[in-house]
Amino acid sequence: MEDRPENLQKDWELEEDYYKKADSGPELRLEDFMVEDEPVPSLPEGEKSGADERLQKTIRDVRQVLSLAQEGKTIAQISQALGLEFQYVYDIQVTAQGFREDDEIAVAHMMCM
Repeated sequence: MEDRPENLQKDWELEEDYYKKADSGPELRLEDFMVEDEPVPSLPEGEKSGADERLQKTIRDVRQVLSLAQEGKTIAQISQALGLEFQYVYDIQVTAQGFREDDEIAVAHMMCM
């Protein structure tokens, strides 16, 4: 290989020293960043029931939409059969594609966000 001129910068990603573990400092673990007594935020009672009802309705919608989609129905057919908006059915199907195991509850949570 040719020697490179001194005025060229080194590529730090190609330097072996970049990948060597530095011995300065303690090894950090996930437990080092966890706070045990941190309060969990919760909704007021009136809002809890509304959020729970919305989630339960969304779970039912997701189950129905995915069931009809497995039968080969189109978004328009599903939307008409269930009386749901076209965009809502579309969003459910797009969201469900992100889950390999067809987890309706996870899809419903994503839809409620």
